[in-house]
Amino acid sequence: MPDLSSDTRTETMFVVDLPVGTPVLTLEGEMPVEHLLPEDRIITRAGSVLLTDIASDEVVAPDLLRVSARALGHDRPDEDMLLPAGQPILIRDWRARALFGAMQATVPLKRLVDGQYIRPEPVERIRMIRLTLPRASVIYAGTLEVATLAIPVAQTA
Repeated sequence: MPDLSSDTRTETMFVVDLPVGTPVLTLEGEMPVEHLLPEDRIITRAGSVLLTDIASDEVVAPDLLRVSARALGHDRPDEDMLLPAGQPILIRDWRARALFGAMQATVPLKRLVDGQYIRPEPVERIRMIRLTLPRASVIYAGTLEVATLAIPVAQTA
């Protein structure tokens, strides 16, 4: 017989992890990720969403990739950027058609590593900022379209 004494349900958090210094597009304009506050409005491909939470963590030996300026199209990004290897990004160019047979696709950045324009970037430690949004979204980090990760979180009532 199932134990009904504890009511556990799973909710989903939608997060983006970005290195300090990464610009994020908000209703107030582009701001460094570390300057954002809960309740700031983040611009997404579908409008804007309220930032529900923000957290900071010092990460040792993170798995980061350097995306060279214009590696993903004209001004995409407009300057070199560091992003986590597992960070999903939205691609809307020949890569989406060639790799996925679609006009656009969301893909972990590590799937696009070519060793020259998108390559591993060894870093001893870095401060990462986690943005939590109320729903799955694609935000603008610099001039890249970055998708949220869905993380299940067990909730006990």
